[in-house]
Amino acid sequence: MPRRRALLVPVALAAVLAACGAAPGPPPAATASPTPITFGLSVDDTGNVLRVRPGDEVVPRLPLTGIEDDGWVMTVSPNPAVLGGGDDLLFFPSEAGQGGVAYHEFSFIAVGPGRTTVTLTHGFQQFTFTVQVTGRG
Repeated sequence: MPRRRALLVPVALAAVLAACGAAPGPPPAATASPTPITFGLSVDDTGNVLRVRPGDEVVPRLPLTGIEDDGWVMTVSPNPAVLGGGDDLLFFPSEAGQGGVAYHEFSFIAVGPGRTTVTLTHGFQQFTFTVQVTGRG
């Protein structure tokens, strides 16, 4: 019988040690994906390079000359694997004749890693920006 006890002690100790090394539970909340950020661009931001994460939004808001303006045209579209969307909205405030500013807004979402450039034109004006998507959202 003493020999069995001598064997049971190391076996019990091994079981306790194995339980202490069990796989950890879910990661703490601090490692959750960060909240997406919206990057607003104006006509003064032409030529800029933005560094964003998947899920971040890029929103160029470009001026219009008035109610009769047809808006900006996307002449170089982004790589859809990097930057999705491109939806646009023409905004003509009711007070345009009294100092309100009309604008054309585009909305893009960073979807995957890579680098892409977008070019929008308005008559002879050109607005270009580059987006570098890195990391995970």
